Amino acid sequence: MLRLFATVKKELLILLRDRSGLAILFLMPMALVTIMALIQDAPFRDYQELRIPVLVINHDKGNLGKKIIDGLTNSKVFQVTLFTESEIEAKKKVAKSDYEIGISIPEDASEQLNLRIQKFVTITLNEVGIVDTRVKEQTQSTKDTTISVYFAPNIKKSFRNSVLSSIKQVSSKLETQSMLDNFKKALNQDDDSTQNTNQAIDDFINFKEEAVIENQYAILELNSVQHNVPAWTMFGMFFIVITLSGSIIKEREDGSYLRIKTMPGSYFTVMAGKIVTFLFVCLTQCFLMLLVGIYLLPHLGLPQLIIGTSKAAIALVAISSGLAATGYGVLVGTLFSTHQQSSTFGAVSVVILAALGGIWVPVYVMPEAVKFLAEFSPLFWGLSAFQNIFLSHGDVLSVQIYIYKLLLFFGFCIGISYIINEVRQ
Repeated sequence: MLRLFATVKKELLILLRDRSGLAILFLMPMALVTIMALIQDAPFRDYQELRIPVLVINHDKGNLGKKIIDGLTNSKVFQVTLFTESEIEAKKKVAKSDYEIGISIPEDASEQLNLRIQKFVTITLNEVGIVDTRVKEQTQSTKDTTISVYFAPNIKKSFRNSVLSSIKQVSSKLETQSMLDNFKKALNQDDDSTQNTNQAIDDFINFKEEAVIENQYAILELNSVQHNVPAWTMFGMFFIVITLSGSIIKEREDGSYLRIKTMPGSYFTVMAGKIVTFLFVCLTQCFLMLLVGIYLLPHLGLPQLIIGTSKAAIALVAISSGLAATGYGVLVGTLFSTHQQSSTFGAVSVVILAALGGIWVPVYVMPEAVKFLAEFSPLFWGLSAFQNIFLSHGDVLSVQIYIYKLLLFFGFCIGISYIINEVRQ
C-alpha cells in the first residue's frame, strides 16, 4: 500500500512540476468543447429557429399564388420576402446567397390549374356515364402549371427535396379543394344549390408528434451542447494516452523503472499508481467539461447542458471511461519504445477511434460498414452512455452494458501490457 501511495505521489509531483503541460491537459479540452459547440450549433439547430429566407415572385392573380405564399408565411420555417423586380434579378440574389430559396409563380398559374381540373372532372364524369348538361367538355388548350424554384449553390440536395415537398403539400391541398368544388358543381343541377357547397376540406389524416419518454425530460433533443460536451469529454480523456505513455517510456529511458522494480512489490502496484493518478486527471477533465456545458456555454448563446437525474450513473460512466483511457495509455506506453512512436500512434489511433465513435459525425448517419466498426470503439461506448443519461433520463441499469464494455476494455489493455512486460524481462 505504501508503494502505491508513493507511486501516486511521484506521478502527481511530476504532473504538477510541468505547469504548462498541466494547463494544456485541462484547458485545451475545455476550449475544444466551447469552440466545437459554437461551430456545430447551426447544423444541430432546428430549421424552425433559423427562419430560412425565401424570395417569392408572384405574378399569379388567383388563389394558387396567394395560397402558396400564405402556406410558407404561416410555417415556422420560412421567412417570406415578396419580390417585385424581374426574375433575372431574383436569380442573381439567390446565386449570391442573399436568399437561400427563390420561388417564381407564373401569371396564369391559377387559371391553367382550374382549366385542367374542369377538363379532368368533365372527362371523368362522362367516362362513368354521368353527362353534365351544363358544363361542356373543355376545348381550351391547357398546359402544365409550373412553379419555378431555385436554390442557392450551397444548399444540400436533401434540403432541396424537403423544401419542394413543403411547397407541393401547400399546392396539393388547393388542387384537391378545387377538384372537389368542380365535382360538386358538375353534379348539382340547381345553380343556386352550389352557393353553400364550397366549404374548405379538412385534412383527413393528421400527424401529431409524441414524446417517447413520458416525463419532464421528454422535450430534450440532441443539440450542439448535448452532443459536443460528452463527445469531447471522451476525446479529452483518451487523449491523455500521449502524456501517460510518454511517462512510462521516460521512466524506462532514465532508469527510474529499474529502480522501482528493485523495490518490493509487483508490476500491478506500480501500474496502479499511474492508473489512479491519471484516472484522477480524467475525472477532473470530465467535471470541468460538465461545468463548461452547464455554466459557460449558456452565456455564449448556446443551450444549457442538461445532465439528467442519475448522478450515480454519470459517476460510474466517468470512472469506467477514465479507466478505459488510462488502460489504453498504459498499453501504448508498454508497446512502444520511443516518445515519437507512442505520441504518433496514440494521437492517430485516438482520432480514428473518435471518428468511428461518433465524436464528429453521429453514428446513425454513417454507412452500415462504419456503424459495425463503431461498436468496437470505446469512445462510442462512453458517448452512448452519456447521451443515454442526458437525453433519455437513463440510470445505472440502462447504461450498465456500456460500463461493462469499458471495464473489459480496461482489463484487456492492462492484461496485454502485463504479458508484454513479462516477455521483455
